[in-house]
Amino acid sequence: MLGSGKRIPDRDAVEIGLPSRRFLSSDDRYVLLIDDLEERRSADIQQIFDRYRLALDTMLTANQAHRASVHFLVNMLEAYYFADAQAVNAVLGTDLVDFEGDVETIPNPKRNLKNLWRGFDEREHGRQIVERLNVSHVLSRTDTCCSLRTIFAWIYMAIGEPDCEMRLLLDGCHNETTRGQNLAA
Repeated sequence: MLGSGKRIPDRDAVEIGLPSRRFLSSDDRYVLLIDDLEERRSADIQQIFDRYRLALDTMLTANQAHRASVHFLVNMLEAYYFADAQAVNAVLGTDLVDFEGDVETIPNPKRNLKNLWRGFDEREHGRQIVERLNVSHVLSRTDTCCSLRTIFAWIYMAIGEPDCEMRLLLDGCHNETTRGQNLAA
């Protein structure tokens, strides 16, 4: 792109900026750009965040840009299944217990699930597990799930939800890279 006069690659304009701009044409909508931050890319979090944020900030009006945010699932969605073993057990018939550490440190949770239950299908079983996940339980430890908590905190701020049970769960660790996205116009 150097010397081309473009701030963002055409691909980012087409895949990120334009769809976001169209969706945000209504003032009551928000965009969350969420990507898996797999272990092999974790050292590049700031660069990846900056790329996505630049695409949004370049393609959106000021009024729209504050209603769009960038977040990461660490390492991938399946990591959060291990924070609520009951949801996994209900779908797969396993006898897991909740992961003792921070599930966002599990290197390849999808592979772990496939090793636990050979018939694991990420679409079919994953959907069923997500439907059963108890987010309050997943976020109940303030020192874990910093990236997921940051997503929910941004949503809470965006919709201005009055004090709800979820509010207490947002007072914990947050992803340092994505936490500072402002909702003020």
